[in-house]
Amino acid sequence: MSDELRVGARIKAERVRNQMSLSRVSEVTGISKAHLVRLETDENANPSLETLHRLAQAFDVTVADLLGRPRMTFDAEDNLVPAALRAFADEDHISVSELRTLASIRWRKGEEPRTPERWRYIYNSLKGSRHIDDPN
Repeated sequence: MSDELRVGARIKAERVRNQMSLSRVSEVTGISKAHLVRLETDENANPSLETLHRLAQAFDVTVADLLGRPRMTFDAEDNLVPAALRAFADEDHISVSELRTLASIRWRKGEEPRTPERWRYIYNSLKGSRHIDDPN
């Protein structure tokens, strides 16, 4: 696999671009320095979504950036999509129609999901309930 296509190469490139040492990234993310070295150098490294999320936050990029995937794009009507929902959609590569469905949910004041993790829980719950309603 080409070095340019590996997630490890992208992680290293972002670390270098941000002028961060392995020690600094470890300190910011809580990921051990040894694990970071393995991620950057092992062609078979397969970081968890949690690890990618921590690294993306440290580098101020998206998980999609680290994976080399295109970011989700939005049109003018998507201005009402909350930032946490956009982050979830980008990380989990949900379809635009699924994104719009989630954005259309009306919440009581103060109950709106505020993290990508909460949106993921809601999304997975809705997917699970679909199987209950339509067992075929």
